[in-house]
Amino acid sequence: MRLNNLYNFFFDGLLKSSWRSVVLLWKPIALWTLIVYLLFTALSAPFLLYLLDWSVFRGDRLFVGNEDLIRFIISPAGIAYLFSLILITLSGIMIRYAGIFQMVLDHLLGNEVSVRLTAIRIAARVHVLLKVCAITVAGMVISLIPLAIGLGLVYQIFLTEFDLNYYWYTTPPEWYRALTFGGIWAGLWILSLLLITASLLPALPAYLEGSKTIREAVKEVWQAPAGHTLRFLKVIGLVAIFWFILRITTDAILLTVFLFLADWAIQSFESLRSVAIVAGGYIFTSISAGILISFFGFTLISVIITKFYFSFSQPAIMPEAPGFKKLTQKTIRLLTWWTKPLRASLLILIIIAGSILTSFLITLGSDTETEFLVISHRANAMGAPENSLPALENSIELGIDFVEIDVQLTSDGTVVVLHDEDLMRVTGNPRQIADITADELKDLRLITDGEHPDSLLHVPTLDEFLERAKGRIGVMIELKYYGFAPELAEKTIDLIREYEMEDQVLVKSLNFRAVEQIRNLAPDIGLGYVSAVAAGDLSRLPIHFLSVNQANATSELISRAQREGMGMFVWTVNNREDMIDIVLKGVNGIITDHPELVIAIIEDVGDLTTTERLLLQLGLLFLETQAVLSGE
Repeated sequence: MRLNNLYNFFFDGLLKSSWRSVVLLWKPIALWTLIVYLLFTALSAPFLLYLLDWSVFRGDRLFVGNEDLIRFIISPAGIAYLFSLILITLSGIMIRYAGIFQMVLDHLLGNEVSVRLTAIRIAARVHVLLKVCAITVAGMVISLIPLAIGLGLVYQIFLTEFDLNYYWYTTPPEWYRALTFGGIWAGLWILSLLLITASLLPALPAYLEGSKTIREAVKEVWQAPAGHTLRFLKVIGLVAIFWFILRITTDAILLTVFLFLADWAIQSFESLRSVAIVAGGYIFTSISAGILISFFGFTLISVIITKFYFSFSQPAIMPEAPGFKKLTQKTIRLLTWWTKPLRASLLILIIIAGSILTSFLITLGSDTETEFLVISHRANAMGAPENSLPALENSIELGIDFVEIDVQLTSDGTVVVLHDEDLMRVTGNPRQIADITADELKDLRLITDGEHPDSLLHVPTLDEFLERAKGRIGVMIELKYYGFAPELAEKTIDLIREYEMEDQVLVKSLNFRAVEQIRNLAPDIGLGYVSAVAAGDLSRLPIHFLSVNQANATSELISRAQREGMGMFVWTVNNREDMIDIVLKGVNGIITDHPELVIAIIEDVGDLTTTERLLLQLGLLFLETQAVLSGE
């Protein structure tokens, strides 16, 4: 009896009936899905690209940088663009669902299920669907208000006293309180949003049926018996969980198989191409499996939503749920559809072709050897305080190529080496650097667990830093702004020229106005742009190098930069596997908090043959996939 109750709990009649419809209708639904994707890609992509070009890349601008993008996103034009992007995406999902709804309804009524007839019916109601999408997007925006208010209050209560870096790096009790209360608020918001959204989903078929207004459809569904709604939420939840587990399990099985094949290929063939084909086969098959699982998952949930509505609005047209044996037979027929000799041969050819193409893309890259620089992030080396003179001395002792430092202005216009807006994190003093003089700064001491001369434990001036670095180590200077100050670049350039270190220094900034200013003031000094977020062709900027976030260091961007003769430095890379990956990609240098580890890795990689390097890259690919699957 208990087993029977457990079976009925998991294999609800609504779920069994819905899966039966998926099995019977998957071919026309698959064709409809493909048509919708192609149509929206063909129509929406040019429109969105034109809108982005008109809104952001006005005139002949090659790119927009960090601040430009942020200003655009919060501007009316940026909000309108984001609204359009979400509206178009949601419209595609809505039209896809509307087609599935129509096919299921035709099947329930005994009518012909046809993609052509479905398209005709949906085309006549596109304007209505767009209206629903617009209302949905507006609802999404409104739903963000309580989340923003709650998180804003948490931030104001716990995190506004000092620079955010202080909380991030030192993690005081206020930081954990903010994370706790912010996490609770965000979790409650997500849970509430999911429950409300799931409860309102059956309003879609109620509205698409054609006899009700949006308000009437929502009212009908909202007034449905609580037992019906809970049953619907249970079935949807179980399907979503199964969908997720199936995706993870499929990837785990594929990874296991291809790791075995990779080992076999290494043992059996001398050519490395076979190993690359195995890796390409894994990627291609994994993506293909993901597409199939997503298709059946979305289709099943769409059918469940449709059949749930008709189960209480028109129960007379609902067929009896099939028994386990009958349902299993139909599912097996679906799963074995590709086992016919002709179809199986075609499938094998597709996998082989996809594997070869993917492996070609994996191994495609530049073999050009580039000079590689190790750069200590914020001059941080061997545990000394960041941006400090002891850190500089440690970097020199390690034989590091460059130290990367941040510079700002004190209230009396002195250029000092400091990252944060205030001094709380590095000295325990809450004052902002813009409100303190250089003389007052000398009395403060940097916080450290190490043993360093007291005379060196102060926030150094750029003058002191350059004096010690001259002729001993390269210096990469980032101009740090908390409100643009043109005199920072001017005074920095004056100091570089005073010490005659033009060929020993690189200058960069996150602020593109500063980059343009430096280019005009000192065209002979190596100039770079720090790219956290940017759009456009970065490789065509009038600079000497790019300093990019690790997540943005794609092979495509690296190749473009190299073709333009532009250097590429990646920050902040602290994980061993990430260091190896970045080194193998052929960039010009790594900015890291662990320069001694990068030095060791460079020595190890330098001893590898080209074949061994490729195998290492493929190994990192598999390790990355395993990490994703294990949730690390």
